Amino acid sequence: MLSKFHGTLFLGGGFVRAVVAGEQPSDVDLFGPSKELLTKIAEELQASRGGKQFCRLHHTRNAITVISIGRITVQFITRWEFADAKALVSSFDFSVCQAVIFRDGGTKKSPWSSVTGPRFYIDLAARRIHYTHPVREEEAGGSLMRALKYQRRGYVMQIESLAGVVSRLVAKLDPSKVDTKDEGAVTRIMLGLLQEVDPSIAVDGLEITDDHETPIEGFSEADQS
Repeated sequence: MLSKFHGTLFLGGGFVRAVVAGEQPSDVDLFGPSKELLTKIAEELQASRGGKQFCRLHHTRNAITVISIGRITVQFITRWEFADAKALVSSFDFSVCQAVIFRDGGTKKSPWSSVTGPRFYIDLAARRIHYTHPVREEEAGGSLMRALKYQRRGYVMQIESLAGVVSRLVAKLDPSKVDTKDEGAVTRIMLGLLQEVDPSIAVDGLEITDDHETPIEGFSEADQS
């Protein structure tokens, strides 16, 4: 499918990380220059998988997820738009996700290209999550929740990166609305920020969503076994 969209569709994040690390990818994350284009491609993928009877599209404010029985889940990330692979790489919050593959026409020998962050391979080899301080609009607690999931998979985080992730969360505190010396009040605010994280997006390729196990309308549990 990627071959139809030269230079406009990017495969990035958790899928690439998982393949390089020898892990089992949980889903595929695709990015592009506009929500309109990604919606069109998602609908084409749905049609190629048998249409609405066998494949459904799940829409959230962050992504369009293509879910079908027996096929890997594909997420078209619509919240952020990218027309450039380098900009996409820079947007990932952890170095082990800073890898993008795309088809740019290239040469007959190699029509594919890739871009990785400077720490991608060394941090992946060490199973280390290094926080990149990305400049992007997102839920304040997103990176912290992803860091916890990485650690459950055996990755380690150095203290400097932990401080950066926590700082992103703390930066959302408004001193005019909460007494920062009141630990209980701050805890309630922090909890609210963490709960704002949308569980339907898995840009980092981790199992954040339950959609993988959600029965498709029209199918019984027995049909899926």
